[in-house]
Amino acid sequence: MLDHMMSDVNERRRSANESTTVVKQIPTDRDTSTSVIIVRAVAEAKSVSPGELPILADVIDPESIEQLFDSDPAVGRSNVLLSFDYCGYSVQVNDDFVTLRQ
Repeated sequence: MLDHMMSDVNERRRSANESTTVVKQIPTDRDTSTSVIIVRAVAEAKSVSPGELPILADVIDPESIEQLFDSDPAVGRSNVLLSFDYCGYSVQVNDDFVTLRQ
């Protein structure tokens, strides 16, 4: 199911408010951890397998990502946006999407 969603997103579009290009925007999925979605999105954007990427934990704590985004969204937070750099992309995560920018 995630692969189907990845293929349905716009691969490249210019952001109206930013000087970066959106390379990939993937909807989050309650059945797949956000960390896995991030790694798969970057791997697909780079046309490599996820195993060929550096370990995500060397950049950011995957457990923290999961605590923020894979828990019940009604519990103590709203409008959380996490941004970090990974494999040449600016990764932005919110409750609805993982977005890769260059």
